[in-house]
Amino acid sequence: MKKLAIAAVSVALATLAGSAFADTTSGLTRAQVRADLVNAQREGMIPSTDTQYPPTAQEIAQNKALYQAQFGKSAEPQRWATGTPAQNTQG
Repeated sequence: MKKLAIAAVSVALATLAGSAFADTTSGLTRAQVRADLVNAQREGMIPSTDTQYPPTAQEIAQNKALYQAQFGKSAEPQRWATGTPAQNTQG
C-alpha cells in the first residue's frame, strides 16, 4: 500500500512539474525589443529622468534633439523580420 501511495505522489508531482515549464506563449524577439528601444529613443521617450515619468514635452523635444545630434536625421527606423517598421505598442 505504501509503494502505491509513493507511486501516485510521484506521478502527480511529475505531472505538475512538467506543466510548470509548458509555457507556449512567445514574446517579442530580441530584434523586436531592440527596434522598440531605438524607436522610443528616436521619439524622445528615452532617456528620461527617474524623478518624472512620463517625460514632459520639453524633455521629449530635448531628447529628440540629442538623438538627432548623435545619429543624424537620416537614421533609418529599425525594422522587424517582417519588413514592417517597429511600432510603439504602449497605449
